[in-house]
Amino acid sequence: MTITSLSSYSLRERLGPIAATFRGDDGTERVFRQEFPRSMSMGEFPLQVAERCGATAVEAVAFQFDGIADPAIDLFAVHARSVGLDLVNAAVDDGDLLDADPGRRATDVDVMKRWIGRFAGVGFRHVRVNAGSPFSERRTARPPGYLVDALGDLGAYAASHGVRLLVENHGGSSSDPAWVAELLSTVGADNLGLLLDTGNFDAILTPMLAASLHPDENHGLSLDALDLSSVYDGIAALAPHAELVHMKAHWATDSGASGPIDMDFVVAILSSHGYSGPLTLEYEGVGGDPWAKVSAIIDRLGVGAR
Repeated sequence: MTITSLSSYSLRERLGPIAATFRGDDGTERVFRQEFPRSMSMGEFPLQVAERCGATAVEAVAFQFDGIADPAIDLFAVHARSVGLDLVNAAVDDGDLLDADPGRRATDVDVMKRWIGRFAGVGFRHVRVNAGSPFSERRTARPPGYLVDALGDLGAYAASHGVRLLVENHGGSSSDPAWVAELLSTVGADNLGLLLDTGNFDAILTPMLAASLHPDENHGLSLDALDLSSVYDGIAALAPHAELVHMKAHWATDSGASGPIDMDFVVAILSSHGYSGPLTLEYEGVGGDPWAKVSAIIDRLGVGAR
């Protein structure tokens, strides 16, 4: 089993500023910003992937485009097809379906449908939304009925447009494997699948979220010092449900070593549960040449030239 796909988020340091809007539990909107230079556009990303690494598919992250109408979405798809790259997934982070306010939630569903229709229209095979917000600390003991209904509605809408709707373990309640398994079962396999992210579990996300939301405070964050046993347990628990997988690396060397998650161990876990679908590299490290790092990871895990 080898990495076959690369997420555009892996090259965020080359793709320009990022701004993601999210709501707090009181409904107040906040903006998470990261200032990066732009040495290529999102429309050019697939061409660079084909030239610089051995991936055979690409994932696009919606907030890296300039809104739903951005013509770069069309260019991304055209360029991917021109070099033979599969449009495996588009990740949408707008909205918070765990918000108990029906008005805000209805607005979020409408926005998500617009994104789903946009990405379906240019040929993506999957669209991932969130069961909540990755920036919210809101949690529920079990998936609430209004979340189940919203995802069922979105899943049916996606299917009617020829794409498969996925959710991801992506913070809050969705980082609990039992909660995710219940959500998938309750919504039903016809309307919802899982994108398993190998790094989005509480042992890693909780300190990272604190550092991201409060960068001026010293959290003493050292990912390599974390106990990741619960992360590997979570991967094993969710692997039987996975339709796509994010292989997460928070640091990497130019020789392809990466961490703190042991990718070889993760591949063994996935294989033991019969997973044989796409693996998408999501590199979250900073500094150095990200192309050199992602290419080295992909080469080390055995993807040859296309």
